[in-house]
Amino acid sequence: MIDLHIHSMFSDGTDSLEDIVNIAHNKNIPAISLTDHDTTLGVLDIIKIAKNKNIKVVPGVEISSVSNGHLIHILGYNIDVHNNQLKDLLALVQDYFIKLFYDQYHWLRKNNIIDIDLEKILKHTEFKESLASLDILKTSIAEGAPYTLKDWSEFFNTKIKLFPGHFIEEFPIHPSEAVEVILNAGGLPVFAHPARIGNADINEMKLLLPHGLKGIEVYYPYHDKPLIDRYEEFANEHNLVKTGGTDWHGKELTTWNVEIGDCGVEKLTI
Repeated sequence: MIDLHIHSMFSDGTDSLEDIVNIAHNKNIPAISLTDHDTTLGVLDIIKIAKNKNIKVVPGVEISSVSNGHLIHILGYNIDVHNNQLKDLLALVQDYFIKLFYDQYHWLRKNNIIDIDLEKILKHTEFKESLASLDILKTSIAEGAPYTLKDWSEFFNTKIKLFPGHFIEEFPIHPSEAVEVILNAGGLPVFAHPARIGNADINEMKLLLPHGLKGIEVYYPYHDKPLIDRYEEFANEHNLVKTGGTDWHGKELTTWNVEIGDCGVEKLTI
């Protein structure tokens, strides 16, 4: 399967670009898309790496946004990573996550919930454009703490989640903005894993149609046949492209029992 939803170490994945390409090559996957959260940092490099293995890479990104209290991700395919409006939007989201990280870190440290030094986290993340709470766990592991990345869910629920922030309420981007900016960057905006927002899925997608939504991530590990039928019907009704992928984050962080290429599309139609 052509996997159009893959994350690397440049956002919240664990794999290097070389790791991702090697997995795709070993499974004879002809095309993939790197869709890191709110960054295109690895896109140009993975295109070069994959070319040596005769694998096509669709330039991609996954933009975070909020609507009606729901965290909504918009995938952008075939984007121009040099587009200034896209870069500005991503910088805005990155700045928000960086501020959130510092607020989380200082509150958790002040309340003796974590004890890792900030300088160590910054050293371990200097190659990234943004910071996230997952980087606290990753750095703790690198510094010898008795965790593995499989502990992330428990680490988040027992530590990070204690932070009394207002992540959703203060988020600076609406999905309509993400859709419009992706279009401006020459890309195809796609609603990611709609079932993750429950019964609000269809209404939220309808709200984005006037703004230029062009596709739905229909084929996804979480989507069973009734959900796939639901999204195929909506896509056909509104002439939307149907995409799919594994949402790969690396072996230890991918919550589904899948590997790159186990879910996606049979033909590249974007």
